Amino acid sequence: MIRWIFYVAVGIAHAAGKCDFGRLSGASHELRYDDSEIPQYQKLCEQLSHCDHPEAEALRNQLLYKSGLIQVSSGQELAAAETLEQILGSSDVKFQSQASKRLDEIYLQFGFWDKLKGEGGKKQEYEALRNAVVVQLSRNQAVPHESLAQLEEIAPFALETRILLNDALLRELGETLDINAAQSIIENYKIILTKHKKLVNVQDKLRIHHAVAVLQMFVMATPPTNLLSCLALDMDYKPCRELSKLSSKLNRINPPLNAVTHPDQFLSLSQFDWAKLVDFYLNAPSIKFTGTSSAKNNFDLLSSIQRQLLQNLLSERPLSLIKNKWKLGKRKSAFTTNQNQLVCEGYDAMHKSKLAEPYCQAALGEKLPENSAKALSEFTDNFQNQQAVQDVLNSLWQDSPSLAAHAVRKIVSSLAAHEKNQKSGNTAQVWFFLESFTKNHNWAQSSNSGLSKIAKHISSISAKRKQQQQQQQQQQQQQHFFRQQRQQQRQPPPAPNDMSKKNYYKVLEVTPQATSKDIRKSYLSMTRKYHPDKQGQLSESQKLQNQERMSEINEAYEILSDEGKRKEYDDQRAGRGQQRQGFPFGQGANGGFPFGGGSFKMNFGGF
Repeated sequence: MIRWIFYVAVGIAHAAGKCDFGRLSGASHELRYDDSEIPQYQKLCEQLSHCDHPEAEALRNQLLYKSGLIQVSSGQELAAAETLEQILGSSDVKFQSQASKRLDEIYLQFGFWDKLKGEGGKKQEYEALRNAVVVQLSRNQAVPHESLAQLEEIAPFALETRILLNDALLRELGETLDINAAQSIIENYKIILTKHKKLVNVQDKLRIHHAVAVLQMFVMATPPTNLLSCLALDMDYKPCRELSKLSSKLNRINPPLNAVTHPDQFLSLSQFDWAKLVDFYLNAPSIKFTGTSSAKNNFDLLSSIQRQLLQNLLSERPLSLIKNKWKLGKRKSAFTTNQNQLVCEGYDAMHKSKLAEPYCQAALGEKLPENSAKALSEFTDNFQNQQAVQDVLNSLWQDSPSLAAHAVRKIVSSLAAHEKNQKSGNTAQVWFFLESFTKNHNWAQSSNSGLSKIAKHISSISAKRKQQQQQQQQQQQQQHFFRQQRQQQRQPPPAPNDMSKKNYYKVLEVTPQATSKDIRKSYLSMTRKYHPDKQGQLSESQKLQNQERMSEINEAYEILSDEGKRKEYDDQRAGRGQQRQGFPFGQGANGGFPFGGGSFKMNFGGF
């Protein structure tokens, strides 16, 4: 309020032909470095231009220079040039030099070669590049990106630069329908509208807004937001009005764009009328659009509208001075891919997988690299290369979740057919793989009924397969156990551990009547003699012999030092001795009676 009163006072003072320099100088110190203050800078400068105070010119130049810098920083370079040019006629050498330097930077950026001082080399370089690009475009030849980058680097805001860049990019777009090319074209048009809004007439502005909206809607498959700017400029401009009506119609039919392109949005998509969407695209009467003939259905009509509008843009490029008309190729746009994706999901939601398949395959063909599409297709048939398919599904889920859902549904259908035909091969691992995928992405808890149903179905089948696997494992374990039992029953019982074959008393060099103390004493003596740690330098063979000898000594001591083991050992030795000495009948040394070594004759009463 105080500042407003001050400016009113200044105005009255000026009208009276007076100049209160002190008040003007004080007001200048209150100005902030902000583009909203530009009108106040201009008012003060206007007042100072009529002030005959000796410091008025210096203060005015200071404010002009400062406001020019503010305009540059806020992207208003041409307005800044007009401001700074007011300093050039001043006698103030300091600000005149600084303003001249800033102006040269602006002139170079905008390609104002006739105003630029001391940059003849840049002008020649730019004109050589520009002429080469014009020749290539006039011959309908592709322009190397390096040439375009060099043009942009020399004079990035020159109107001619941006128009030539778009001429080259639109030619490329006609062949590729590349989203990045479309985005670059849109950015160039935005620079033209913001930096050269005073040079571009209203009709060209309308054509640019419409061109941007066409690129947004049909090449980038995003909302055509520039239609609002177009209609704000002229509500009756027919191309924008008609395209706006079409966009509004599709918005009422289609789900939100993010609902089929963003995983979280797709998970929360519920209560959507997919049957209505399919009916609009494939069965409902065709909508009307200027310049298009009747079509079989709205799906085909939208394809025709898209080609018509894109071809018009390639032929009649806004502001272009190149007479050649670029041609639209046969590549599918993101808009077409999106339409295929919507119909695919619509038919899937209606459980009409066969009708969905051609639309789904068309969308997948655009979304996936050839090797990924091949891996997914082969997995549906043979369930091989699971890791590669897992990567494909994860990638699809992030970019096109509805197509990932279709791929999972198709694998489930193929698994069911495979198991119904009782083909060989274990499908349990594939069910487990699908269950893991749906759990990782929270399908079962989704508000999207299509996702939650397929996830619960997969989990149910997977649980059955796990139970079957457990039963099979139990059966296999039982069969293995029974086979082992039968084998053991067929084998003869193992021979008893016959220790009598070894003479442990001899090993320890004691008699069978030796006491425990004798055995212990002998063991310690032999340990000192044969233990490896007690030996000096020995050959490898001698070391080996000693190790074997020490092993026998330890074994003998283990038996004889334990009373129970020693008794068992002595009993075995005693039994073995009896077997050697007490031959049964007919088993004597000479095969006869066991009493006596020679022939034995018996007389039974003369018979």
